[in-house]
Amino acid sequence: MSGKNSSNGRNRAETERSSKLNKMIQMRQEALEIKDRLMSSNINIVEGAEKDLERLQDRFFDESQDMMAPEQYEAGKDDFGYFLMLVEMAIAYYVPKGYESYSALAPRDSSV
Repeated sequence: MSGKNSSNGRNRAETERSSKLNKMIQMRQEALEIKDRLMSSNINIVEGAEKDLERLQDRFFDESQDMMAPEQYEAGKDDFGYFLMLVEMAIAYYVPKGYESYSALAPRDSSV
């Protein structure tokens, strides 16, 4: 019976890890989409993108606060490249053992 409970706990942990990984990959994609909007010549688009980025950064910190210091969060708010690096680090943390990277799990943008 205890073996079954141990297996259920391991499956639950794997499911939670997979869920976190998927959230981080989605946040990375959202950040890249926001990056494109930040480079628009339309001020309304840029202002909307800035608000979306702030919400995304807050959501990322809520999901990842156990993995980073508040100073990293603040630095990520001031530096888009650093924010993306934090997201990449979170993704790498949640990639299942046995995978070298998540490249098979999500498309990469080589311009970052």
